Amino acid sequence: MKPKTIHPNYQRGWATVETAFAALGLGLALVVCAGALGVTVDYIRCNEAAAQLARCAAIDDLEAMTAIIDRLPEAAQWEIQRIDDSIIVTITISRRPWGRWLPAINLTAQAEAAYEAGTR
Repeated sequence: MKPKTIHPNYQRGWATVETAFAALGLGLALVVCAGALGVTVDYIRCNEAAAQLARCAAIDDLEAMTAIIDRLPEAAQWEIQRIDDSIIVTITISRRPWGRWLPAINLTAQAEAAYEAGTR
């Protein structure tokens, strides 16, 4: 009895399936990275806005404060607290980078600035 030999092209369909799964995984990884990058950019913007708002509140520059608040995203919540000799600004933004069916990511930034001389 002659042993059965396997044809060299016997598994040629597997390479296609493996490539499809690899492409799907790569696409998913790119979506996750893009969402994470978007959240990181939003967090940096939130921190910068909080710092600018605190500095403007410390010198009582209402016009600049209004301009900063107007540039915040619509869903942003902000709070300005005056405690002793300082201003504390908190900005909170809720983001859904991967669609409405996944939970939101809440970003909170807080900045503090001392009152400028002669403004209090």
